[in-house]
Amino acid sequence: MTYIAVQEPMEDLIVLDAPVKPTTDVIKCMERDLNTFSGLIAGFCPDEIPKLGEMLNILTEVISRAKTVFPESFLDVAIACKLYIETMVLENIHDMEPVEEGLVLLKAVLRHLKRGADFGFDTSDVLMKLNPSFFKEFVEDSDSPQDEVNKPEESQIILEQDMEILVDFVSEAQENLESIEVSLIELEQNPSDMEILNNIFRPFHTIKGVSGFLSLDKINILSHATENFLDSARSGEFLINDIATDAILESVDVLKFLISRVKQGLANGIRLRDDDVDITRLKDRLQTLQMSLGNADHEPIGEILVRKGVIDKDTLDDSLKSQKKNPKKKLGEILINENKAKAKDVDAALRDQKKTARPVENQVKVSTSKLDDLVDYAGELVIAQSMVRQKASEDSSLYQSIVHLGQIVSKMQSISMSMRMIPIKSTFMKMIRLVRDLSQKSGKQVTLDMVGQETEIDRNVVDALYEPMVHMIRNSVDHGIESAKKRLEMGKPAQGKITLRAYHKGGNIIIEIEDDGQGLDRDKILEKALSAGLVSKDEKLTHAQIYDLILEPGFSTAEKITDISGRGVGMDVVKNGIEKFRGHLSISAKSGKGTKFTISLPLTMAIIDGMLVRVGKEKYVVPTIAVKRVFRPEESICFTVEGKGEMIKQENKLIPLIRLKHLFKMKEAAAPPWESLVVVVESKDGQRGLVIDELIGKDEYVIKSLGENLENVSCFAGGAILADGRVGLILDMHGVFQLSLI
Repeated sequence: MTYIAVQEPMEDLIVLDAPVKPTTDVIKCMERDLNTFSGLIAGFCPDEIPKLGEMLNILTEVISRAKTVFPESFLDVAIACKLYIETMVLENIHDMEPVEEGLVLLKAVLRHLKRGADFGFDTSDVLMKLNPSFFKEFVEDSDSPQDEVNKPEESQIILEQDMEILVDFVSEAQENLESIEVSLIELEQNPSDMEILNNIFRPFHTIKGVSGFLSLDKINILSHATENFLDSARSGEFLINDIATDAILESVDVLKFLISRVKQGLANGIRLRDDDVDITRLKDRLQTLQMSLGNADHEPIGEILVRKGVIDKDTLDDSLKSQKKNPKKKLGEILINENKAKAKDVDAALRDQKKTARPVENQVKVSTSKLDDLVDYAGELVIAQSMVRQKASEDSSLYQSIVHLGQIVSKMQSISMSMRMIPIKSTFMKMIRLVRDLSQKSGKQVTLDMVGQETEIDRNVVDALYEPMVHMIRNSVDHGIESAKKRLEMGKPAQGKITLRAYHKGGNIIIEIEDDGQGLDRDKILEKALSAGLVSKDEKLTHAQIYDLILEPGFSTAEKITDISGRGVGMDVVKNGIEKFRGHLSISAKSGKGTKFTISLPLTMAIIDGMLVRVGKEKYVVPTIAVKRVFRPEESICFTVEGKGEMIKQENKLIPLIRLKHLFKMKEAAAPPWESLVVVVESKDGQRGLVIDELIGKDEYVIKSLGENLENVSCFAGGAILADGRVGLILDMHGVFQLSLI
């Protein structure tokens, strides 16, 4: 039997309807009919012809009302649903899913009508499911070149005029998906916050719109399905719960993959095919969830107060009984009058139920390369101003003007540097999802607490932090946190906890990753290191040095390999990644109490606070953060220890001396320590004393790369142009300490 679907004209399958305003009574009648229709679908069993008859009667009534005041998109879907059910009767079809999707779409249009908002959703996919034969004939009969676009090809060459649009789309879409992921985690903590929900909805709407224009079909269909799902939540049909969050996160992951495929094709100037990516299952899952969650309402104020522990269930029941006697009084008012809750608690619960939008500052997107250039030129301006100031020091009037100029330049540099600074919150929020996923995979109960997530950090440093943090959190979940059963036996809460902290200290940002697990087993680490030949039996190591052994390549004490960790790959990557950005990693632990990893990184990668010293004819910059003390030692505290070289005594301990003249093979004769200055510096390797000839001063220095030929010289972190125009090398303390041992 050939079945041709919709008899009414349908000129456009993608419709942007102007808002129509039917009367309130008509909308209420339509809502009642659609709810009845929804109930019939939910209770439908195959071969129940009478129920199909009831559905047809309701749809006939819906179509009758819709013809007068409802938009064409609503009428098209309603007619298609009716014709599909007629086909079910005639051809013994039992698949009700297309009608369920049609119902979801009808409810979405109705919601927009109630709000007086435009309905801009694509209805073609639902219409095609309800009546594929019509859709096929419609496409075949149209003069649109769309059929040429949909023909399978090995690849399509990207037209020059489309290249720039696609590049912008990929960049903006990736940024939008990152923001969605962060907002989703926030929403999971506070599911009633409508502003966060809107922040998730808007990026999906943008991705859907632009991808449709660019004929990125799978991206368009999936983002459309997710947008539809979120629109139902925005309209108050349900709250986003754990199951809904999982589905949206899965949608984000698939969209990320599809967009990365587009980006990969851009590099070669072609559109790569995505036939291997199946979005049907996920799209159906979102639509099924939309149906199943659709009857949920906002969390009642009483339940919010119970959940927060302000009142108990019995108190709520008593107050609800009082409200039945006085229906004009609100529940919150009754609780306050009966002294069962404070006004501030009720007010807070009302804010939780529906939060108001927060004002957002206007922002402008700037290319990162332009931003980096601005910072570089601001640094050059600081150097130039310093050089001019030095030459004009004898002319007092000119000097005053240059000092004023210096203040302006300093502010300009500070502003340009702040433009590179972003809150570490975005990186921290990604860790919430990581812990959530790892907790499910490992079967352990783990929560993540965050402190200082508004701490600002250089954009480049944020990128450097992500990988190390992922590795350490994986280790904390897999090796640190015990199972719930074991934790209860040890007197701990069943739920383990990982804490992330961020704060500024001096010129550095400190990131702490701490768990309340079983801690590190020093004896086991030492035993493993001895068997691997990393240490000898005669070596006496401090606790910190033993813990540092886990940072060696290939080192692992895991008894078995899991999907999470245990392959001996990771902690050395963490160490190298942090040190690459002039940072340090320290480890502390207490057996049975937990482990804490502390990452120390420069606040910015562009400027360093340093002390300028002279050694012979050369000048070097010593990072201020590493300096503990500068002094001229007395001869009485200088010693030479056999096998260990020169040392000075400080606070009842001996500190080895490093002569930079010897280290850098200078020809000048070295004076005894008591005729020189000693700068006591600290690194993760301990303390050393640098023997210098002169301390010139302290200043901020713009870091310059030494170039490819010198980038592997471990004792230098970079170079800086000094006030006299010469280049001063910036010392890397860890590298200097290591070089002095050779």
